[in-house]
Amino acid sequence: MSMRSPIRRHSHPWEIATLVFQVIIVMAITSLAGCVTPVAVKDQLPKLDYTNNETVLISVIDERGRVKRGKPEDFIGVAHGVFGIPADWHVGQVLATEEGDEDRDLSDWLEYRIVNGLNKEGWQSRALDLNSLPDIDEAESRLIEEDASWLIALVLNEWYFSINLNWVTAFNFDTDANLHVFHIGGGKVLSKSFIERDVIEEKGSESPQNNILGAYRAQLQQIFNDEALQNALENKGD
Repeated sequence: MSMRSPIRRHSHPWEIATLVFQVIIVMAITSLAGCVTPVAVKDQLPKLDYTNNETVLISVIDERGRVKRGKPEDFIGVAHGVFGIPADWHVGQVLATEEGDEDRDLSDWLEYRIVNGLNKEGWQSRALDLNSLPDIDEAESRLIEEDASWLIALVLNEWYFSINLNWVTAFNFDTDANLHVFHIGGGKVLSKSFIERDVIEEKGSESPQNNILGAYRAQLQQIFNDEALQNALENKGD
């Protein structure tokens, strides 16, 4: 009977460096919630300056190029750790502050905050899961099916941050989103793009997690308080 000779595998330096880097990133992510309490969910919700008394469907549709090229739908950005090497961050690592967040991708997470923010201000809104932007006929059918008056669809082309964990500084938050509004019987009444790079000044008293949550809230408030959206909802596209 022959015996199998044990094979001793030697780790390459780059493998060791990668392992060390991964451990550091895990420790950094863990520290996000360990040092500073995450902001309460109520403070993550967009606060609007107006209300609407009709039933509104909210859909966030993920069309990000990074996702199409292979990133998972819960990908949200990168953190630069030791030696400036970037590591992907996801919803569960940074944005999961509410029950159910661990199972949400970025679109679900944003829908949840938008709907709860609107309803907190007196709206009658609910989430509608869509895989792609509907055309006018499809939107009309969904509005009839859901017994709703409005469909507001936010299409994400980019929603990405890049943050450095080595020191407190500013980080970039890039957004490219298209807002589409449909009214029952009126077709599409608004299409508007929001494209910008926000440079978020980090606060030393806050964790990277809270700085990111604050940036998300501010961006949603900017979009949903936009004057063109308010006018479309008031005028019904007339």
